Amino acid sequence: MATLLGGTALADDKPFAGVELKMLGIGDTSVTRVAPIVGEFEKQTGIKVHIDQLPYPGLIDKIVVEASSSSPTYQLLWVDSPWVGLLGEAGALEDMTARAKRDAKEIGLDDIIPVQLQENTWQGKLLAFPASGMIWMQQYRADLLENADEQANFKKKYGYDLAPAKTWAQYRDIAEFFTRKKGELAGGKPLDFDLYGASQSYSRVQGAITHDYFPFMRSFGGDYWDPKTGLCAMTSDAHVKAAEYMKSLIPFNPPDYLGLMWDIQSGFMERGEAAEAAYWSVRSVRLTNPKEATLATIGKAGFAESPVSDAGPQPTYTGTLGFAINAKSSDKEKDAAWEFIKWATSEKIMRRFADEGSGVSQFRKSILSDPALQKKYPYYKVLLDSQVNARRRIFHPFYQDMEENFGVELSKYMAGETPTALEALSNACNAVNSRLSIFPLEQRLRWIQDVPAEVLAK
Repeated sequence: MATLLGGTALADDKPFAGVELKMLGIGDTSVTRVAPIVGEFEKQTGIKVHIDQLPYPGLIDKIVVEASSSSPTYQLLWVDSPWVGLLGEAGALEDMTARAKRDAKEIGLDDIIPVQLQENTWQGKLLAFPASGMIWMQQYRADLLENADEQANFKKKYGYDLAPAKTWAQYRDIAEFFTRKKGELAGGKPLDFDLYGASQSYSRVQGAITHDYFPFMRSFGGDYWDPKTGLCAMTSDAHVKAAEYMKSLIPFNPPDYLGLMWDIQSGFMERGEAAEAAYWSVRSVRLTNPKEATLATIGKAGFAESPVSDAGPQPTYTGTLGFAINAKSSDKEKDAAWEFIKWATSEKIMRRFADEGSGVSQFRKSILSDPALQKKYPYYKVLLDSQVNARRRIFHPFYQDMEENFGVELSKYMAGETPTALEALSNACNAVNSRLSIFPLEQRLRWIQDVPAEVLAK
């Protein structure tokens, strides 16, 4: 009798004991920080989790295949927020709204920056849960911008004080000023390498260039869609100015700029070989970690909000990397997957990563507002403050078409194969609209509506 009762108590304590889950993930900090400690989750719950880390290019296609299988290999999915429209429209992801509302206190729902939850919704349904919150921001070599000699020389040449750029015109001036050859002085020391004024993503692979262009476009006052037709409308003056500005930065980028994917582009900042970059905060934590960035030992990283154009301040361009549940999983697997998501994204785990120096780009207000952590990670305050006025990035079911067509056409323009920005943007828009135009107006308009997240409703 004692043995039987003991077994029952154990089963009640760990109702998912013996359940095995697999995650289709990626080598991003939201995954690499969690993967080494999943054994702790198994010991706590009895749920075994195995995480596969695949390259970003092609991952969305793998997820689509998984989501169409009646017996999927992966129950947990790593999801970039622009994908939720495609996956949501296809019914590929489990709606976590009811679970999140039920466990609101346990997961600290009020502690999460609202736009980071909104990023993971489709038609108001919560389809992924934030594991890493992002903004597009400014990173720079603070040791160079704060050097007295550099400041004096900059003011003599440009007529104003050297400081983190407030405008894109200033950003370009700084990029021009710090573009130097190996052996020249920078911060009073001879360079051991060529120093590039800026480092941006211009590669067409998986639309990397679009991930840089779209934030530029937003900051110049542009948007994706015509609100009356639901078709691509990225051919206005704002869009053209953004593309032309991005091209104007090429002389100050590495010579192989057309090959700059995100990890290669951010590598120049991490090695201290670029003076500044407009980039996602997701890799900002690396810039202050000597184990991951040479810059942390040879200089100092600085962080600021994205500069503005002559269109004036625009809503912060955000993004989220999240964990989702494959809708084709069994009910017990879905419940077990939710337990893992709650654990892996909890305030306890997120704070642990921050305390240990292996943080992710945080999405919890309590962590981002912690004075000690803001001192340790200077970009935390920028990440927190800049999301007071924020707007999510693209979430359309045809995001892949946008990414591919704009990636190809913008790359051609940057390389000089297409003579004007307007021609490149028109080619991309026309290609997207040739597919969208076959759908009814009502459906196109529904696809561009950012329905408020039900989970945020009071």
